[in-house]
Amino acid sequence: MAKRGPLRQSQIIAPFGPGAMHTDRFGISLICCGLDHWFSQIENDSDCEEFKIDDEWRINRSLGVDHLRKPPDFRRGIPGVEVPNVGLTIPFLRFPTWHYCSNSYCGHMEKTVLTYQGLKKQNICPVCQAKNSKKFPMVQVRFVAVCDHGHIHDFPWNEWAHQEPAPSCGENSLKLIEYGGGTLESIEVSCTKCGKRRKLGGITSNDLAIRGGLLQCGGQRLWLHDTDGSTCGRPLRGALRNSSNIYFSQIFSSIFLPKTAGKAQEDDSDSEEIRHLIEKPKFSDLIDILSNLGLPPDKILESLKNKHGKYFEEYEDNQLITALKFYLDNGGDNDQGDGDDSYDRISFRKEEYNILSEEWDGPFLKSEIADLNDYSDNISRIFSKIMLIKKLRETRVFTGFTRLIPPREQNLFELRNNLWLNPPSLSDSWLPASIVNGEGLFFEFNQLSLKKWLEGSDKEKIENRVLNLRTNYENATSERGSFEVLNELHPVFIVIHTFSHLLMNQLTFECGYSSASLRERLYFSTDKDSPMAALLIYTAAGDSEGTMGGLVRMGQPKLFEPLLKDAVRKSQWCSADPVCMELGDMGGQGPYSCNLAACHNCALVPETSCEEFNRFLDRGVTTGTVDNRALGFLNFLFD
Repeated sequence: MAKRGPLRQSQIIAPFGPGAMHTDRFGISLICCGLDHWFSQIENDSDCEEFKIDDEWRINRSLGVDHLRKPPDFRRGIPGVEVPNVGLTIPFLRFPTWHYCSNSYCGHMEKTVLTYQGLKKQNICPVCQAKNSKKFPMVQVRFVAVCDHGHIHDFPWNEWAHQEPAPSCGENSLKLIEYGGGTLESIEVSCTKCGKRRKLGGITSNDLAIRGGLLQCGGQRLWLHDTDGSTCGRPLRGALRNSSNIYFSQIFSSIFLPKTAGKAQEDDSDSEEIRHLIEKPKFSDLIDILSNLGLPPDKILESLKNKHGKYFEEYEDNQLITALKFYLDNGGDNDQGDGDDSYDRISFRKEEYNILSEEWDGPFLKSEIADLNDYSDNISRIFSKIMLIKKLRETRVFTGFTRLIPPREQNLFELRNNLWLNPPSLSDSWLPASIVNGEGLFFEFNQLSLKKWLEGSDKEKIENRVLNLRTNYENATSERGSFEVLNELHPVFIVIHTFSHLLMNQLTFECGYSSASLRERLYFSTDKDSPMAALLIYTAAGDSEGTMGGLVRMGQPKLFEPLLKDAVRKSQWCSADPVCMELGDMGGQGPYSCNLAACHNCALVPETSCEEFNRFLDRGVTTGTVDNRALGFLNFLFD
């Protein structure tokens, strides 16, 4: 992906997307530039066609973009062979720009430029070279300053050392000295002119305070070459440049559904797809012009097909005429600009739920239903359906990022403002995406068994445990601001989510996949019109062109039963018990106590594998407590 430090395409989606910090193979800290610069080397728009992903209409509709693009891959020219798009790279900037002398007795600080061009030669400390003719390299500082609105800056060394908003000593008189301790209190910045000095203790846990108030964010977006800034005004906080909290990718994920799937669900879904298609500005603008000229729908359709025929060739004329009439009768309203309103998560997941529950044999989705009669009796009491997904395709779209706080319930268009300096028009809007091919297992839980468990003799105890989890989440929300929960905190959801983690942990031992290669996708809703209680576990290794079938094999009869029993048995006694279970009984554990009886020894998985960042888990309602095994849904069925 880059000459100085190659990255895989999937890594550019997460965790090294626009605005993210990355250390290359030469030890230089870099920040990824915005989307304006990704394809700036391509002069002809037609050369971008190979990077476009045009068949994910569900994502385009939900995010309000015209198309998706794969990150450009770096290619070398071959003599005698015409290679398209040779030498494309994604630009990175050198950041932070503050450097200090690597000589521990010197520590002289200097501010350099963002780009490599200004530092073609090794950056040598001028103080050491002038004093004793020794060449000590200048290295980048380890600290930056961030705000919770997504901005990042060089740490305000001058203001911090002088305790003044605009010190008069200048920036070339600073020194950074480390005294060899293990805390920030052992690092000190000082001024050689006035002698003022200050240690760095507390910069990562509190807002940066100086005399007269807090240091405030100027709103500069360095990764976009926006040095003018805005009226952000949020307080700044110090952070290590490689700290995990300075960048949280927001990823929108979708399982590819066949275009014929709509016909299997509803007769009018093709019409809905066409309506969303013609509402795109590049089509709707032409329709509006022709309509104002008084042309009837059939003539408008003829002009559309003459200019944009490839987009409509798979639809019949009567379908297109119907969608055109609907568009014209509703005043030609274009809702493409407000993707946040058009996105309904339950409806989006319901489409996947309906398709994954059926057998398919297509190029990107191939599945078959397992006969529950071939499994032991207890399996049919837990699940109403097991699907063996032999082939599936997942598309992951980078929609934005946050700093300091993980992705919250934020408007997708607000997050997108930090990706572009000059956003493209709606007719040419796009977001970066990657495609992963793999396999999976889809489990639909037995609604009758779930209802019987919820209404059983332990109903009050179950509700009390989940109530503790809800209370902890509400306290966390009031303390740190709202953060996103993809599902309602219902006992059944806790069971499905915890079961997913227990099964993934067991699958890593049984079928050879690493723990980070498996992902979960939860389908849950108590909505009367769209009830769901299902789970998809699938392979998610980046840049994979498929898998060897080991995951599907473990879902087959005679192999799945012992796998499930081992997962349940291991969860009944965690290696951290009785402490882990007691913490769950006492009200929670983990960050903000958003887990009950669940820890790294029993139910947690890599955060990239979990949809909820390893939150909202409890072995108690899943496999029971030490004192009451029947409390757990799975143990209730295995009695």
